[in-house]
Amino acid sequence: MTLTLLLLLLPAQQTAVVTPEYCLSLFVDRPGITELSGTILARPHLEQLAAATALLAPDLEREIPEVRELLARVPEGVAERDWAAMLLATGMFEYVVPNWKVYPLGAPNDPLYGNQWHHQTIRSEAAWDWITDTSSVIAAYTDTGVDLNHPDLAASLVPGYNTVEHLSQAQGGTMQDINGHGTCVAGTIGAIGNNGVGVSGVCWNVKLMPIRVSNVSSGGSTIADLEEGARWAADNGAKTVSASYTGVQTPSLDVTGAYVRSKGALYFYAADNYNQNHSSFDWANVIVVAGTDQSDAKAWFSSYGTAIDCAAPGVDIWCSTLGGGYGPASGTSFSTPMTNGVAATIYAINPYLTPEQVEERLYRGCDDLGAPGDDDIFGRGRINLEGAVIQAATGGLLLQVANLNAGQSATFNVSGANIGARVWFAFSTAGTGLTPIPQASIVLALDAPALLGNATASGAGVAALNVHIPVAAQGHSVWFQAAQNAEASNFIGTVVN
Repeated sequence: MTLTLLLLLLPAQQTAVVTPEYCLSLFVDRPGITELSGTILARPHLEQLAAATALLAPDLEREIPEVRELLARVPEGVAERDWAAMLLATGMFEYVVPNWKVYPLGAPNDPLYGNQWHHQTIRSEAAWDWITDTSSVIAAYTDTGVDLNHPDLAASLVPGYNTVEHLSQAQGGTMQDINGHGTCVAGTIGAIGNNGVGVSGVCWNVKLMPIRVSNVSSGGSTIADLEEGARWAADNGAKTVSASYTGVQTPSLDVTGAYVRSKGALYFYAADNYNQNHSSFDWANVIVVAGTDQSDAKAWFSSYGTAIDCAAPGVDIWCSTLGGGYGPASGTSFSTPMTNGVAATIYAINPYLTPEQVEERLYRGCDDLGAPGDDDIFGRGRINLEGAVIQAATGGLLLQVANLNAGQSATFNVSGANIGARVWFAFSTAGTGLTPIPQASIVLALDAPALLGNATASGAGVAALNVHIPVAAQGHSVWFQAAQNAEASNFIGTVVN
């Protein structure tokens, strides 16, 4: 199969339009943050692919067909920015950007016993009353590896990949953490919960897929290696992938994010820790995560701007550390895997959801901080695990019911349904819970639900069901929810008068 044919078969994804001026603004060498590496990532326009590949052939390191990118060396004696300007001037490329050498954001401190305050803030305990088994989902992260023998991680690990060696773990790729950062990230997502050991991640037993992107002690990597790792993870079953590195400004992340979504997964990236205004870009396919502190304010180090999609705790986050220990760490490095874990929980509850629906429920579950709605500090808000869990089992239908009186009739109304759709009404006397209904590709938020009846939605998307309330129901608590195929409503709990 030719490269061009392969690209034509890939799902179409909407990505951000990037100007040549923005591309050239990225060619700034920031030692220890985003360093120029002597290589570039260039994405040709589809119709110019053959010509662009021929143009770069003398310096081409490799083609990346999954995202139609070319990784090439900068010719000797030519400044990287000047070469990029020349390439962009040909009109052949969507973008030409530096293949930055990037670094982990933040690092674990020495092990100390501490308090995981963030679980109180994001209401983890209330969420765990709904679900603790997230073992059906693979959550991946691109970082420095993992402590393969850590007592709070080892049992949850699945085989990963090393992007420097271009080898899977099964092929001998090295996974053992070379820096320590990756082990803390892994624990933030999914340190095993309720096992009498150490700390708890957002997910108690999610399958953790380590993607090692560095073979040097600093943890330094490149954008190309990070993105290769994200694509490999999505290709191999991961539903969430996060990166806690510098480099969020590069538009190639958006293209890789689109590829990850085409595989049914979501891509998360840290906003970084440099208190910068990231308002010159806004990636459609990458969830960019800012950091908050114990007071629900912006963490002093967290970057901000229109690029921010949501926020999560990032100060003194207790996590697993290299060598089997535990300790506090700060940075959007830990806000990002925390958000990864929330999305993985949504996937575990409702495997019928698309990546876009998971993202929507993640945002709907957030606590809106700062200016109302989407703002430049917190995006859609600070993550809330309980809110996300509830949103995972509810949807766009709105259920309303008046007071219920024993011995009388009551009308249940649903709006927002598909025209002509069959809407089912359910009830429970056992309370709330998570009940999959595979036949309808939904999950209900009711424990042991029973069918109340059904109705057909009108041309206005409204369905109504009239029900007689038995006399014997007086004084009893009852919960209601409605659903159509692939979509549920809010749930209502009440006491029959």
